[in-house]
Amino acid sequence: MATQEELVKRWDGFLFKIEERFNDSLKYAEEACKEQLVETDYEYQTVMRSWGGMKAQMYSLIEKIDETWDAKVGPAMEAVGDFASDESDKAYDLRHKLIDALEKFQRKLEGELSQLFYDHAIQIADKKAQCAQCDADMEIQKNIFRAQYITCTYCNAVNTIEPETKFVKIGWGIVDNIAAMRMNEGFEKMQKEVNAIQEYRGKAPEAYWSTYEDAYFAYWDSSFKERIKLNADAADRLEQDMGRKRKEFENYKDIQTK
Repeated sequence: MATQEELVKRWDGFLFKIEERFNDSLKYAEEACKEQLVETDYEYQTVMRSWGGMKAQMYSLIEKIDETWDAKVGPAMEAVGDFASDESDKAYDLRHKLIDALEKFQRKLEGELSQLFYDHAIQIADKKAQCAQCDADMEIQKNIFRAQYITCTYCNAVNTIEPETKFVKIGWGIVDNIAAMRMNEGFEKMQKEVNAIQEYRGKAPEAYWSTYEDAYFAYWDSSFKERIKLNADAADRLEQDMGRKRKEFENYKDIQTK
């Protein structure tokens, strides 16, 4: 039978390898997704499907921590002594560390991929905007992702411009990812405050909720307004979006404080 020292050493080695493989997977995912975006001529959804598969594999890797503890490590340590509880904390800590890292990575990667797609689609849209009457080049509005009515500055003809499909797709979530990436500092502050509340397991002081509420609405207000800079049509939804976030906050607080 292995000694306590041997079991702890093996366990530490296993956790180290899990974290190492996880970090390697993040690096690979970033390189692979960005390369695929270019290689597929910016087929964004194709890349997102690939990323979804990679992400699922990373979650499976994280789950191996608890699976290995429950099936092998925990029972082996309990058979030797009373140190298993402290060692199980290592599994808990690493699992949550990796989940947090994956969520942050996803936010960053999807924002960067969206920015690359946005830049590409804008260039295509510029090349295809021409007057139907005199063939003069026209500039479409870069923050409206639908049919546009543009008057030619040369012949005064009013043109109905149907933007290229990739340009239209910018308004289907691309701008949301970009806005989220740009407002990441506010998101991190919001998450810090909600994490502080969760540590109290439903018994957080009211002051904690007040601080979280301020951070929550500051983030969503800035994020929605950043989205409006990219997509003018989103301005009409600002009040509705903030109202939805108000309900989400109130529902979350009700659940956590009951």
